[in-house]
Amino acid sequence: MPSKEGDAVDGVVLQIGAQFLNSVTALTKVEEDDFSRKASLSYADVKHLQDQIAVASLRLRYIENVTRPINRLPSAVLLKIFHILQNSPPYSLQWVVVTRVCSQWRKFALSASALWSSIPLRAKGGSTLIDLFLARSGNTPLTIVFAQDPVGDNYSITRVQSYLRGLRNIVNNASDRIERLVMEPQFPIDDLLRADRLGQTLGQELSRLLLSPSAGPGLLNTVSNTIENTFLKLFSESMPQARHLELWSEAVPYLLRRPDPLKHLTVLELSQIKIEPSNMDSLVFSKVLAVLDASRGSLRRIVLAGVELRDDLHSQLADGDSSLPLPISLSSLESIEIGDWELQGSLARFLQQLRVPPSASKCIWGTRLAPTAIGPFILPSSESDSPGNHVISRIVLSSTARTDMVAFHKDSLYINGSLSFEDYSPLLNDLSQFQSVHELVLTPLLTPFTVEDWTHLFRLLPNIRKIKVRDAETSRLVRALLKDTDGNEIHLPLPHLVEFDIKYSICEIGEPWKELLENESTTEVSSMVIFLTLLARERAQVGASFGRLGRIHLRLDSRVSDFHDMAPLLGDLRPWISRLDCSYGDDSYSLTVEERAERKKEEKDEWYLVLKEFDGIWPTKAVYFLRSPSDSSSGNFGLKSFASGHLA
Repeated sequence: MPSKEGDAVDGVVLQIGAQFLNSVTALTKVEEDDFSRKASLSYADVKHLQDQIAVASLRLRYIENVTRPINRLPSAVLLKIFHILQNSPPYSLQWVVVTRVCSQWRKFALSASALWSSIPLRAKGGSTLIDLFLARSGNTPLTIVFAQDPVGDNYSITRVQSYLRGLRNIVNNASDRIERLVMEPQFPIDDLLRADRLGQTLGQELSRLLLSPSAGPGLLNTVSNTIENTFLKLFSESMPQARHLELWSEAVPYLLRRPDPLKHLTVLELSQIKIEPSNMDSLVFSKVLAVLDASRGSLRRIVLAGVELRDDLHSQLADGDSSLPLPISLSSLESIEIGDWELQGSLARFLQQLRVPPSASKCIWGTRLAPTAIGPFILPSSESDSPGNHVISRIVLSSTARTDMVAFHKDSLYINGSLSFEDYSPLLNDLSQFQSVHELVLTPLLTPFTVEDWTHLFRLLPNIRKIKVRDAETSRLVRALLKDTDGNEIHLPLPHLVEFDIKYSICEIGEPWKELLENESTTEVSSMVIFLTLLARERAQVGASFGRLGRIHLRLDSRVSDFHDMAPLLGDLRPWISRLDCSYGDDSYSLTVEERAERKKEEKDEWYLVLKEFDGIWPTKAVYFLRSPSDSSSGNFGLKSFASGHLA
């Protein structure tokens, strides 16, 4: 609330302004007669008055700017806003426009060293840009970003030299301040290093041809200031304060060649290494395990995506070496992601060297995944851990993005890909871990379940309360809830089941509903409604030992044909359940505001429901790769549309 003294000052200012306006009005009076016009001021006086008014106007604009709400924000809040702008999109320089808005913002931004501590290493910026950021960041810990340039830019020799000068500047002047080092996946590190090695080879050959033996070395020393040597110096001798490393492709071996691994890392992301003969000595179990062991007490996140390590520990074991390292206990780890590892036996042996907290998120993905090999890592035996350490309350079954995945995240077990039920059913054999599962989520499966598969699954998961179906075949699932494996007796498993949430996008209603009863493999919506009716009726008639179905939420979009012909079927279902919410196309009278908003997202984006059910566990680096769907020879995933705007 303004003070009385401040109110008095404001009143004086307004009074002076009114007097000034009255004086100007009086001074500028013009007298007119039949022959001439005569002003009360001379031209010189008028000019002087105009200059005074201009100064006053400038002062008033300054006062107006100061009184704006944005300029009354505390410095900490304004700095937070600048940081948000700085990170949207990540590692962009667009935020620098705040220094050109007004003198107050510019002064504040230039004095905030934290704003200048994230340095994008771009060819266009060069050493001048880096010098500017280093000077303005003071002694603040640095984030160095090897940022991609706009698509289509050519990496000429001039641009390569620009990268090199910028990198050398950081290595020589600020490597001891580097806390985070991030290499964007599209940064051309492979191309730059390849061109660098070619330049070194050509330079050495030129030296050999032009220099006589008597001339001595050093006349054409072309390899002393190369990108490769600068990289080697950065990773092997520098960065004592590094906490966060995201390395891409051929940059990774430089870290693994370090004689003494960095300590106190909190984030380590190593992605998509292209293995070449020159790098094979670095890409071995023992090198990576040494890095993990050095930061065993501080690591919170690990990503090894596309990293195919050679199992040198296995070779030691074959040679009778009894000095193999003990498993590494990563006590502070919150998440680990390992993907695109072709050799499943090698992957299983690597995982045996790690001990992670049962509550940590764990995600293993790739082609031809063997769930039995990684099962003990994803789901530790309940006998070896305290009860409640990794309670599983939800299971999500899906097939999308052309890759297999098994993951544990936020009390949910995720199984994705072309895996059949026989592939991953052994994961569920420890019944004590699945007594708490109360929700089953089903999205389209490449290998659909049979009635027998569903029956077996329900025996393993007896306490399910809710089943969510997303554009997947439902009739056989409901049929398994009605019939035993012989198709005769009604045994009604899942006594706690009370809710179905079903969403369909593309289904056709063809045959008459009575004929659909005999077709267990149908994906028709009408057969699913019929089976739901039979299930709800049987549960209601059996009595209190089996719970009455509570809510069935059926959402069909406008691509489902002949929905209105199903009115009699829905009428048969309604008396046997507590609540039926059924919406079709734009007919959303039974939906809440939140459900209407979700419907719009579903119609706009085919991946929306899958992403929502994955709850953030989908491999970040799988999306990072943005691999092409046409590149099927190497098991690529085709995630361009999947990644767009969702999970970068």
